Amino acid sequence: MRIKKGSAIPISTTRRITVKFSLKKHTKYLSAVAAAAVMVGSLSQAALAQKFPSKPVQVVVPFKPGGGADRTFRLFAPYLAKELGVPVNVTNIAGGGGWIAWAQMAKWDKNKDDHKLGVINLPHVLSLLDPRMKRKQTLKSFNFLAWHSLDPCIWAVREGDPRFQTGKQFIDYVMKNPNKIVMSTTAVGSDDHMGIAFAEKFLKGFKVKKVYANGDSKKIQEVLGKHTDAVAGNVGYYVPYFMDAKLKPIFVLSLERSPNLPSVPTFFEVTGLKNISYAGRTLATAPGMSDAKRQVYLDAIKRAIENPEYMAKEAKNKNPLLFKESAELWKTLNESKAMVQKVKFWEGAK
Repeated sequence: MRIKKGSAIPISTTRRITVKFSLKKHTKYLSAVAAAAVMVGSLSQAALAQKFPSKPVQVVVPFKPGGGADRTFRLFAPYLAKELGVPVNVTNIAGGGGWIAWAQMAKWDKNKDDHKLGVINLPHVLSLLDPRMKRKQTLKSFNFLAWHSLDPCIWAVREGDPRFQTGKQFIDYVMKNPNKIVMSTTAVGSDDHMGIAFAEKFLKGFKVKKVYANGDSKKIQEVLGKHTDAVAGNVGYYVPYFMDAKLKPIFVLSLERSPNLPSVPTFFEVTGLKNISYAGRTLATAPGMSDAKRQVYLDAIKRAIENPEYMAKEAKNKNPLLFKESAELWKTLNESKAMVQKVKFWEGAK
């Protein structure tokens, strides 16, 4: 803007000239201040990390003692405690298909509850998509830290059942006798229920009755006691029953055969349908927790999972460990969400 000699300079012009001049004059000063602020912030974060955690950490399992998730994290606790430098205690808050605990986790306070970690199972927690539940929570309601393990689903029958001892025999029998076979599964929306719902939706003619049991031990009692005909569960928990010749695995619900059960075909091999379901066990913490505290937990979880002794124990238990964080973790979470939205397991569920 050109200003004639003797004319008054507009206030707005004066401000622009002053600001431009001040920034130019004090660029080095401002840069120094910013650098100092970053340094102080880094030192504060480092100091916090050294003091945290300052008391025992509680791991909340949303299911009864004795199930797959409970067993997994009770085994994991001492190794995590070693990395955190404080005791790690496992607490069970069961009920509501996991939602009594998960509803609490979504409301944890970043300061009061920063010494808590929560176990969240995928796709089980995605029962929040069920419109009948009227849940206010979304995946973003939880402060996911890391994926811990991924245990594929499996279907099994009683060893020696004359009607079916292979996956093909089982499918053929169900097709000829719709709604006659009774399968034991966990709550509506659980990973093992999801596999059954997928088959009923996309495998024409496949219809079974479902009995919802509270926990794996109850499901196994039902099928061994001949109250049900088949059971849906996870590889890691059920392998001992296969080795004892009490149950016969007929399907693994994954893209590839399980290295723990190499002779058992996938659902896809027998039916041509990619029925993929698993118990994805993740750890979460209080929403809004500082990056410094999150990093303390993340580093400790990763080191504990990679502990050779712990890895050997979980290998013996047939529990596949799988550490994921950040973008990689959220990619898998969103893939699970897309699958649930496709299956809509709540349709026809009672």
